[in-house]
Amino acid sequence: MNKPFKLIAIALSLLLATSQMSCDEDECDDVACTLVLIRLSVTVTDENQDPVELDSFEVINLDTNENITVSLLPEELEEWLRQGRYPLAEDGSIGVNLQQEIQFRGFIDNQEVIRSNYVISSDCCHINLVSGDVDLTI
Repeated sequence: MNKPFKLIAIALSLLLATSQMSCDEDECDDVACTLVLIRLSVTVTDENQDPVELDSFEVINLDTNENITVSLLPEELEEWLRQGRYPLAEDGSIGVNLQQEIQFRGFIDNQEVIRSNYVISSDCCHINLVSGDVDLTI
């Protein structure tokens, strides 16, 4: 392959990748996404690093004060609780090409025992953690 053709191929590849990353919601219809579901989670442990099983938890969109807690099947939730893991957000939970601040709140005996803020973003396909600690200790 000659050098000018290589440069053109590289430039076109970069242009295609950039256009997919900067797409707006209408342009996302033409983007091929993987079928992998991204689910962000937090882990809550005690001072001995043992998993903490909260009685309840919620995730709040701080811009709208809306409860956006991810729903899990009962058997799935049971397994997560045993591990001290809690869903924070998943693909599709905040829309497309957005960035939002959310807050995780955990409760034991109707008392809030943990609270942590996060910034999450989404592109045409998946959700990403921008900031926030996903390993929490009570």
